[in-house]
Amino acid sequence: MMFPDAALFDYFLLDLADGIRGDPTPLADPLPCDRWIARSAFQKAIRRGEVALAQRALANLYGHDPRAIWRHLVIIAVEDVGVANVDLLAQIVGAQRDRSWRISMGGDWSVMAELVRQMADSNHCQAACDLLLRASNDPALEPVREWALDASMSTLTAAMADSTLPLVDRGIAALAVGGGLAEGQPHSDPAAVFEVMAEAGSFSHVVATCKQAWRVSRNPMALLLPLVWQAWSQAGGTQLVKDDPMVAVQLIEGVPGYALDQFTRTGNQISRAIIAGDQELQHLLAQAGIAKSVWPRIVGDVLFLIEGGTTVKRIAWDKAELLRHPSRWLPAVATLGHHLPAILRHCQDKGSQIAKVRPRYLSTSSASQ
Repeated sequence: MMFPDAALFDYFLLDLADGIRGDPTPLADPLPCDRWIARSAFQKAIRRGEVALAQRALANLYGHDPRAIWRHLVIIAVEDVGVANVDLLAQIVGAQRDRSWRISMGGDWSVMAELVRQMADSNHCQAACDLLLRASNDPALEPVREWALDASMSTLTAAMADSTLPLVDRGIAALAVGGGLAEGQPHSDPAAVFEVMAEAGSFSHVVATCKQAWRVSRNPMALLLPLVWQAWSQAGGTQLVKDDPMVAVQLIEGVPGYALDQFTRTGNQISRAIIAGDQELQHLLAQAGIAKSVWPRIVGDVLFLIEGGTTVKRIAWDKAELLRHPSRWLPAVATLGHHLPAILRHCQDKGSQIAKVRPRYLSTSSASQ
């Protein structure tokens, strides 16, 4: 039985209202960069607990399209906060649903700024993202993916509900049911994922929250978060909280260097420049059998593993840690195989040279683009 949406989200908005009243709303001070770099900085600053930087990135995005920010907030909450604070995800989707409530609390900026503060200050869990990456990219799971694409809906929903199966197998089944496993797949019924999970345990408030998160974001991680919640709660909830290893933040006229990654045009330009100036890196990539056309994307993934995807106050529990082993399953991890550690070490050792390249490609004079 699904928790009634209106009652659920009204309840969580009471806590959010207390937070807004208790913390002064910051002035909107936009990060001086284009919106794509701001969006990258926004998510990564939240991961790193950097409230002021996250709110400045938010101010940049707010100046372009406030409505689009709600989708970003939902995705970040599912991807980087996850089971560590599902109540916060409920606050986000509740606020997104209720424009009149937002107006009563001072408007979108006041509400968004408080949500971003809480997201950055919260514990974090990236297990839903890691489950999606592993299910999509680990070559060892290709037989499971093939099975899921051929299986009937009843077989897939039974696999989803079977908590004795490996979490990654259940995740692949959920993606196959919900339409997030492959283009042109036989099934695409996201509602069925949430119906199955609502019947599978006593956490219908989580399922209702994830269902609304799916409606807002259409991101497949929302299909997986109920599975992650069930596994986490069965493991006893929060276990160890730790900070990932962090490299020092490089600020380029106020813009963090970690924002210049493979998801931005500037970041791809920087990756190409890094490769062009580093013959040893070229040799390592050639040794790995990587086509030159994809070198920038591979280097971008490697830099993301080093600095862009790391987070503070991350809850570490056994199944979540296994999903990240031997590393987060970005496409580069599967592509590089056993060559990954050497290329990771090389890029880590070249951190100071990479820091010198970045300022040449970041123009803060075009902040209004």
